[in-house]
Amino acid sequence: MTRRYIRSQAVPASGYAVDGALALRSDVRVMVGAPELRHTAEATLRLVAEVLAGAQPVRRLARRALPEVCLAVAAYRAPVAAGVRIVPPRILTSWLQQPTAGAAETGAVVVIGGRARALALRLEYQRARWRCVSIETTDGGTALVFP
Repeated sequence: MTRRYIRSQAVPASGYAVDGALALRSDVRVMVGAPELRHTAEATLRLVAEVLAGAQPVRRLARRALPEVCLAVAAYRAPVAAGVRIVPPRILTSWLQQPTAGAAETGAVVVIGGRARALALRLEYQRARWRCVSIETTDGGTALVFP
C-alpha cells in the first residue's frame, strides 16, 4: 500500500494523529452536543465528497478549509469533461468526535463514482469558526492525505 503525505504540522503532537491516520483511538470521548459543530462537520464532509466527485468546484471549499487543503484537493481531483453527467456522492455512514478542545474529527464512508471510500477530516477552531485542516481518503487501496 503506497501512501502519499502532504501533511503540514497543523496536527498537534498530542498523540491523536498516528502515522497519517486522522482517526480514531478507542479512548477518545465522543461528541454528544454542540449542534453548531455537528452542522459544520456534516456540511464540510458533504462538500468535500462533492468536490472529490466533481459535482462542486474546489473554490467552494475556500470558506471551510485552509488554503493548503484546497490546493492539495485541486491537484488531486481529476478534471471533469464538459457534458458528462456527474453522479452525486452518497454518504453511507458518518461519525463525529472531539478528542481535544478546539479540535474535532469527522469521518464517513462515501460512494463516489460507484466506489465506496473512507473519508476523514480534521476540523480545528480558528478565527472564531471551524476550519478543515486535514483530509484523508482512500483511492483504490491507497491512503491519500491532504495537509
